[in-house]
Amino acid sequence: MFIGHYAPAAMGAGTGRIKLWQAFVGAQLVDYAWAGLILAGVEKGRVTPGFTEASALDLYHMPYTHSLGMAIIWALGAALIFGFMFRKQAKAGAIIFGLVVLSHWFMDLIVHVPDLPLWFGTDKYGFGLWNHRIVSFSFEVGIFILAMWYYLKNTAAKSKAGRIWPIALIALMVTVQYIGNFGSPPNSIKEVGITSWFIYTLFAGLAFMVDRSRITR
Repeated sequence: MFIGHYAPAAMGAGTGRIKLWQAFVGAQLVDYAWAGLILAGVEKGRVTPGFTEASALDLYHMPYTHSLGMAIIWALGAALIFGFMFRKQAKAGAIIFGLVVLSHWFMDLIVHVPDLPLWFGTDKYGFGLWNHRIVSFSFEVGIFILAMWYYLKNTAAKSKAGRIWPIALIALMVTVQYIGNFGSPPNSIKEVGITSWFIYTLFAGLAFMVDRSRITR
């Protein structure tokens, strides 16, 4: 899953307990780590054109980031660090951040083929929505836009910029999702890792601009 991961993030930010940029980082925290472990050769994957209709990624070994047990550990650790770094946002903010991090595994479960283990060496799971490109694209875009609508409904623009930045963010993210699902496959799994770091950081940066231009109702 790609921009669908940001649906729980936007919902979390819509509560007013955490910032949108914080939630965006949380939504892809696991994949930040995944990209690093892919580049280090610890976790494994390969680009196989036609592997599924929507994705050419064969992610056959990623227990440190994409097993359910490790996802829970990542979420607990992230919540503790968030609570330490952003004490003014209290326990509620840390809990929401941790839940956003944990949501990554469950959102992936919907679209991935069975490549998500419960723990090291266990059976792998995945409902395989990526086997249906148009359906998976529509699903990810749909839940993301609905979640962003919830966020925008619970915030107000400070100025004209508060209306422009969200539109720019949504338009860019949907465009990147389209390219990912319908464009040419990447050249290598390491290229995916490097590109992922850049894209996730870009999205978080744009979310920060949205935060600066809007206030909680």
